[in-house]
This record gives sequence, structure tokens and C-alpha cells, in this order.
Amino acid sequence: MAKSSKDKKQQKRKAKQKQVRSDRQRSAARDRGDQLAYKASYYWETGNLGKAVETVKKASKLRPGDPEVLRLMGNIARESGRGALELEALAGLEECGRIRDSERLTRLGILFKMDRHQECLEYAESLFEIISDLNIRGKVKIRKDIREIKAYCRQELEKERLRKRSQAVYDSGLAVAQAAKAAARKSRGAEKQGLDKKKNPAPPKEAAAESVCEPEKRLPEIPLAFDLDEDSFFDLFSNPASSGPALYDLALESHSIRFKESFESLVCLSSLSQVRSYWYQEETAKKVLKRFRGRALLSDEVGLGKTIEALIIFSEYVKRGMVKTGLILTPTPLVSQWKDEMKSKFGLDIPSTDDPDFKKKGSHFWEAPFILASINQAKSKKNFDLVTAREYDMVIVDEAHHLKNRTTLNWKLVNAIQKRFILLLTATPVENNLMELYNLITLLKPGQLETATAFREKFMKRGDPTDPRNRAQLKELLQEVMIRNTRALAGINIPPRYASTIRIEPSKHELEFYARLETLVMELNTSARGRGRLVSKNILAQAGSCPGAVEGAISRMLEKKEYLADHGKALKAVKKLCRSGPDTPKNRALLKLIRASREKMIVFVKYRATLDHISAFLEENGISTALFHGQMDNRKKDLAIEAFRNETKVLVTTEIGGEGRNLQFCCQMVNYDLPWNPMKIEQRIGRIHRIGQEKEVHIFNLCAAGSIEDHILDILDRKINMFEMVVGEIDMILGRVRDEKEFEDLVYDIWVDSGSDQDRHKGFSNLGTRLKRARTGYEKTRELDEKLFGDSYEL
Repeated sequence: MAKSSKDKKQQKRKAKQKQVRSDRQRSAARDRGDQLAYKASYYWETGNLGKAVETVKKASKLRPGDPEVLRLMGNIARESGRGALELEALAGLEECGRIRDSERLTRLGILFKMDRHQECLEYAESLFEIISDLNIRGKVKIRKDIREIKAYCRQELEKERLRKRSQAVYDSGLAVAQAAKAAARKSRGAEKQGLDKKKNPAPPKEAAAESVCEPEKRLPEIPLAFDLDEDSFFDLFSNPASSGPALYDLALESHSIRFKESFESLVCLSSLSQVRSYWYQEETAKKVLKRFRGRALLSDEVGLGKTIEALIIFSEYVKRGMVKTGLILTPTPLVSQWKDEMKSKFGLDIPSTDDPDFKKKGSHFWEAPFILASINQAKSKKNFDLVTAREYDMVIVDEAHHLKNRTTLNWKLVNAIQKRFILLLTATPVENNLMELYNLITLLKPGQLETATAFREKFMKRGDPTDPRNRAQLKELLQEVMIRNTRALAGINIPPRYASTIRIEPSKHELEFYARLETLVMELNTSARGRGRLVSKNILAQAGSCPGAVEGAISRMLEKKEYLADHGKALKAVKKLCRSGPDTPKNRALLKLIRASREKMIVFVKYRATLDHISAFLEENGISTALFHGQMDNRKKDLAIEAFRNETKVLVTTEIGGEGRNLQFCCQMVNYDLPWNPMKIEQRIGRIHRIGQEKEVHIFNLCAAGSIEDHILDILDRKINMFEMVVGEIDMILGRVRDEKEFEDLVYDIWVDSGSDQDRHKGFSNLGTRLKRARTGYEKTRELDEKLFGDSYEL
């Protein structure tokens, strides 16, 4: 027994020694391979291509599957004109998963040039299937080239097959003919020998029979013929018979089933309305669906339509029956925008936290199949457990840079949600530190960037948390989950826009109106917090539009009688002052603008009362106008836009502003009143300053000197040059300022909490400073993202 134990130990020792020797040999081979690769690189750089080829082949044998050696071999082979060797290198790179997308096309080209038709055809077919996933430009032309290569290869292979078949038939026929000739010669020889024996019984042994050679005969060609009954054949085309609606529906259903098996065609596009999807948005959707399997970071540059891309993906999954529950999380100010986009463009009307009955529904709200929610509502103590208790087929998070810190409730909420598919949308994935990117990718695909410690060691430089090490490897990992389209790729080149602010000195009557109104607002704000605050804020905003808008609001308050006891007298006094004629300083300024321009002009207002007020004034002064507002049906809206296009010079419109309609034939607009929310201003501008606009866009802002709107314009224009920004950038800046408060609430607080004009100037100046810092921070972030990503993650 002791001997057996000793033998086992000796056996283990020998195995260990063998393993050590094997490891040493492999290590020595790797080291030798590295040395040879270095030598090959030296020979290549010094122009000794023969030596370089010979050396790199040896290095490749010692370091099989090493991407660096394979890439070096490919470069050397390319320069020395050795196609077979370059093919070997590219095949090795593809096998180990390190081939670049452009190198795939190179491999196809080499196979084509070398007339390796079968390999070329197979590789072309595989490339054609994944062409939409490749990070290359000119995909339309490349698809066409691949189709032609496939057709050519099939043609050549068919020719080769026919040649081989003909040769085989010929060889078979020749063999049969030769065998028959040999048999005939043998037979004739035997007959001759018999006759000779009779004549000469004993011929000499050295005599030899002469062979007879006949000329070769070709096999006869087999005649082929076919007969076509032309009458019955062409009758199907000249007199097509209806198959009936049942068979038609069945055919449609079969096509639908076929499309569901593949993401080559997007079935949701035909159902979109009032929106035109662009090619890069469709390609992005296909890539997310096919390659990323519904988990992606969409990081397009600002203004390229990440919302539309996300909703195309969402709708596609819904149409195919793959998503039956979903949660969309956005910052509070963007909930209504998402709601409008989903309903008007995608036909998706789902409950949101902006709905009037949200609070009434209580916990039942979170049980709906599809939910659009403010992330602040979702992460609250009351709702966190309700949101994370159930599973969702798909989760979409807009402005996902708010998830950059894994210690925040935002990150913890999204991480805790049980989801099958997830889309994160942000134009700025990194703001201060590469760990922010790690945290986002971990939400998408845990383990994709390994552990946090491993990520820091492998990809982060000490002293500079924004400059990555091993960029190539990091890029390959990110390309499996991230898409970042740029304006250069999308081909978007919109003419510039310019803004002018026209400050109007109010009349004495208007000054009295503003003074009385301000007193009323202060009383309402002080005595009735909550609802009173909301009412007073609305009245103050309406005053910046026109007195008629205020009159309507006060009339409704007097009808309800809830404010009569404390504020009845003040309300009635303000209502009297609302009654003024149409010939106001603001209206005269508008009329002057319209008459000074030869271009068509859109006049935006916030309230219906203001729209009626302006249209009456313009008609009195002989200006042809078209009206557009939300209470019109679709037919009337279409007629209004058509009249503006062909007949009238001016379109007066409320905030709805021709949503989804092509207004790029107009290049001038007037903000008659000014929304306190800069995003609303941006949406107005976006009606005409968008893809398809061919002229410079001019924006005119009208405001009463010293009003709230005057202060807002001052900080938006002078402090951050909002009107010169790209569409979407203002929201990136506001996101750094608003925190938990809406921008309009910040404005209102400054106005009502200030004891004097000096305090108000100081308050707005401080807000402007915050905005300026936010813009500086955004620009630094944009520069950082450009440095880190550039156009590396385009389609």
C-alpha cells in the first residue's frame, strides 16, 4: 500500500514536471514568435519584403490566432502582392473575432480577384446578411456591388459546372468508344488469325498482327425541343382573375409571418403618421433589433432624433408581439413631449404621470401594460417598490446620463427593474469620468466591461479619468452595445438661424394694467399657496401674451366664485383694464415687421384669445392671414396650411404650430408672446428650422420692456445664445440647471419673491450665471465625448 502511494506521488510529480516543461515550451514559443514578429516588422519597414514574408509566416506558426501577428502578416502580404497570404491573415482575424468591418470587404475583394468563386460567393452571402450591422459608409453602393459579385460568381460556377459535366460526358463517351474499338480490333485480330492458320498452319512466332486505327467519332447530339401553349400562358397576364378578399388577407398574413422571422424589413414604418423616418434611424433600429438584441445605448449627436429611433424599435417589437409590457422613464419636463410624439406619430396612447387622473389612480397606475413616467415619480419612496415589483418586456430611459452615478436612486431604480429589452438614450455618455460609461453599460449588459476594478485597471489612466487606455479593445466592446450617429453621417446641413428681440415700451394704459395685475398676483400667491400659486402663475404668463387672454381667465375665476370673498374687487378691477383696443404698441410692431418683409411669416401665440385678437387686427389692416389652432379638425388644418402655402402671407398659430406638417417653405417667424419654458420656444423654432429648410431662418421676439419675458429673453439670448444653438442643445443645458424644479418655476419664484426691481435683476442675473456655467459644462462634455467616440460608433 505504501508503495502504491509512493508511485502515485511520483506519477503526480512527473505530470507536474511535464506540465512545467510544456508551459516553458509554449512560453518560449510565444517569446520566439514575438521576436520574429518584431523582425518581420523591421524587414517590412526597411523594404525587405521577401524576408518580411518569410519571417512573419514563422511568427504566425508560433503565435497562432494572435491578432497583432495576423494583422502584421496581412499588411506585409498586401504590400508584397501575396493575395493568398493576405487571405490567410484576414481569415485568421475573422476566426478570432478581431477583423475590422472594412477588412471584410478587403477579403471579399481578394477572393473575387483570385477567381475563388465558391469561397467568394459564400463569403459575399454572409456579408450581405450583416451589411446593416457593419460600421462602414456607402452601404447602398456596397450592397449593389455585393449583389453583382454574387451574380458573377454564380454565373462562373455554373459555367464551371457545365464544363465539368460536358467533360465528364465526353470522357465517358470516349471511354466507351475506345473500349468498343479495342473489342472490335481484338475480334478482327482473332478472325484474321483464324484465316491465317488455315492458310499457313505454322506461321513464324515473330510475326505480329497489325493494329487498325479508325478515326474517332463524336457522340451524336441529343435534340431538345419544347412546346408552349401561348394562349393559356398569356391569358393569365391579359385576363387576371380576382382571388377574393379571403385569399388576399391570407397572402398578407403570410407576408406578415415571413417578416416576423427577420428584421430585414421594419413592419411598423407603414403605420407612422406625421413623421418621416430617415435612413440612419431605420438602420439604427435594424442594428439594435438584429445585432444588439434589444439592448443598446443610443448616443446620436443632439438633434438627430434619438426619440424617434427608440420609438421605432419599441413599435417594431410591439407590432411583432415581442413586447407586451413596457416602461418609459424620462425627466419630468419631457413626459408631455414623449406623450405627444407617441400619440401623434406612432398611434400609441399610453398612460403617463402627466395625465390629470394620475394621482387618482394611485397604485393601480403602475399596473398598466405600458407606462410613461417621470423618473422622479418612479423612484419616489411611494412608487419605487411598485415599479420594481413587476417585469417589463422593454424599458426605455431618456436623458440616461442622469444614471451615470451608481450610488444614486436613478441608477438603482433602473438596475432593480426586471426587463428583457432596454434602451438608454443620451448624447453625452461621459461627462467627467469613464466610470460613468461603465455604469451605463452595466445597466445594459452586465459583465460587458468586466468588473469595475478590472475596467479601471485595463482601460483607465491614472491622473486622467477621461483618457482611456487600450482604446481599440474598449472600442470593440462598446461597438456591441452602442450606436452614435453624427450629423456628418446623416448628411444634415441646415442653414443658420438668427434672432432679434424687439422690446416695446408699453402704453400708460398697459402700465396701469400690469401694475394692478402684479398686485393681484402677489395677493393670490401669498394667500392661497398651492392652487393659488398655479392660478397666479398662469395669469402672469397670460399677461405677457395679451390682456384678452387674462380677461378670459379672470372671467372663469369670477364664475366659480371661489376667489370672490378675498379677491373679488381686485379681479373685477383687472378685468376692466383688460378691455383695450387692437391698436396696441405690440400690434403696431408686428404690423411693421410683416410689411417690411417679402417672405411668408408664421406668428406664434400661446392662447386662443391672443390668436383672435391678432387676426382681427391684421385683417383690419389688409393683411391676409390663415389661422391654425388645436380646436380645428384635420381637414380644416390641412386647408389652413394649404392657404398659407399658396395664398396668404401670414399664418397665425397656437403652440400646436402645424405639428408634423411641412412648413419649411417659410423661413421667418414671430414669437408674439414667449413661453417661459425654453423647450417650448425651441419647438416653435423647430417647425421651420429643420431638415428641408433651404434659406436662413429669422426669428423675431416681441416683448414688453421690463416684463418677465424681457428678463427671460435676456438670459437666454445674451447669456447662452440659445437662438444660435443646434436643435436639442438647450435641453441638455437646462438639464444641468433645473434639478427638481421646472425652468418656469425658477422664473416665477424670482419674480414673486423679489421685493424690488433691483432684487429681480439680481435674481435673473444669478439664473443667467447658472445657465452660462451649465452651457460651459455642456460644451466641455461635448468635446470630451467627441474625443472619446467621434464617428467610431456610427452605423
